Parts: sequence; C-alpha cells; structure tokens
Amino acid sequence: MLKPIGLTEGHYECRRLDETLPVLTELCAMKLVERHDGEAILQHPNTPWNLVVHEGGAGAPDKPHNNHYGLRVASEKEVDAAWSYLEANKERYGLTRVSRPQTAHFARSVYFAEPGGNTLEIEYYDPQAAAEGRSIARPHWEKALGEKEFPGRGYVPQALTHGTLECNDKEASAAFYRDVLGLEIAGGGRISVYIKHRATPWYIVVLPMKRRKHLSPASRFTLRMAGPAEVKEAHRALSSAKGVTELFELQQRDGRASFLLGDLDRNWWEVCS
Repeated sequence: MLKPIGLTEGHYECRRLDETLPVLTELCAMKLVERHDGEAILQHPNTPWNLVVHEGGAGAPDKPHNNHYGLRVASEKEVDAAWSYLEANKERYGLTRVSRPQTAHFARSVYFAEPGGNTLEIEYYDPQAAAEGRSIARPHWEKALGEKEFPGRGYVPQALTHGTLECNDKEASAAFYRDVLGLEIAGGGRISVYIKHRATPWYIVVLPMKRRKHLSPASRFTLRMAGPAEVKEAHRALSSAKGVTELFELQQRDGRASFLLGDLDRNWWEVCS
C-alpha cells in the first residue's frame, strides 16, 4: 500500500484557458496562482489543494457529469442565488447549461456547464447531514469568506470541496483506493463511496456507471509522496499491484520524481514528490 502525504491536486482539461479561467475565478471564487503556456494553477482561498487546468484545444471532449468538481456555500438560499446569477450571466461566460436547484440527501445543488466541456457544482449541505455521521458534510473552512470578498453575486463559494469519478464496481474500486493507493474511505451510500486523504477534508465521490466515457490522463488526481525515494519505491510496488492497468515510466528531474498510472476503472492518477 502507498503512503502518500497528501491528495494535493485535481487536474482539469478545458478547451481554451481564456474561456474557462473567468468561470473559475469570477463564478467560483478561485485565485490564479500560476499560468504557463497551455496550463494554469488555481486555488480557492479556503482550500489547501490546487486545481491544475490544462488547455486541450478545440477537440477536447465534453466530460461526463460524474467527472465534475464541486464548491460549497454556507447557506441554502445561496444555491438559489447562484442559480439566478448563473442564469442571468450564461451568455457572458459561455455557459452551455445551468440546471435548476435540486435537493437530495441533505444537499441542495445547482450544476452548470462551462465552455471548456466540464460541469461544476455549487452545493449547500444541511447540518443534519454531519449530525447523522456524514463527515464530508462538515464545513471545509475555518474562517468563512465574507460577501465583500466575492461581491455582487448573492453567493460566496466557501471551499472547493470535491471531485467526482466514475467506476465499474463500487466495492472493488473502494478496496483499490484504500488498499493500493492508501486513501481513506470517508463514507458513502447505497450508490456512491467517498474517498479522501486522512490529512485534509476535500474528497472524491466515486459513482458506479454501466456505460462509461473514459478520460485522458489530463483529467487526473495527484498523490504526493514524501520524496523521490518514496516515489521510486511506489513505482516498483505498483508494477505488480492488482488493479493497476497502466503504469508509465518513472520520470526524474530537478530532484523530483513522478509517474502516471491507470487504475482498474481506467481513471488516472499521478504519483509525485
């Protein structure tokens, strides 16, 4: 089993950075940390992990709904305010879809599709969810952002809380993430399972789907190891691990090490130092 020190990045493929970055910064309260040719790194002020956005060009496909990222607000009325603001500004931001708010399993959400081919979610969790043991429903922030830090929308995204993956078999996938990748099972229900690193609150919702649309390595999650030696050992261990379907060569440069792997569901992971 790997022993990562963190689940530190989500990776997100869009078509054009100039189309997608305004959605993430102006609608999702994220901050641009770095921008390079064809790649940008963003972070939400209350979320200690990065979203790495890759420019895939006009041919980058639409991603399935179950490969989205979600942000959380602090009150239920903000979900409705978000819907109103998104609906009123669809054309300005090139949004291709804005769903009406919907409620299920203690959560109220609005989903919207940005021009880069990805779905985003703004959600609110009723405190009763945490009271009944759903740990992922607890606030992911210590100090809430105020309206002055994200004015004029009627809602304030307080954290980038989760990503979402599809799988073939929920139980087999959960076992792989726990016993091979060294992640924690943080709960779930009849359909889904939540996985996370024990050190941080953000999580990944894993949902079984009979018909799958597989993603490229540009859409992946990053597990960080303590150092290059640990990455090298992880590469050796995973070369014979059950459930690893693809394993790229170990890359070492400037004192760092990394590699990509495809899991039993043909989802992609990066292991790096």
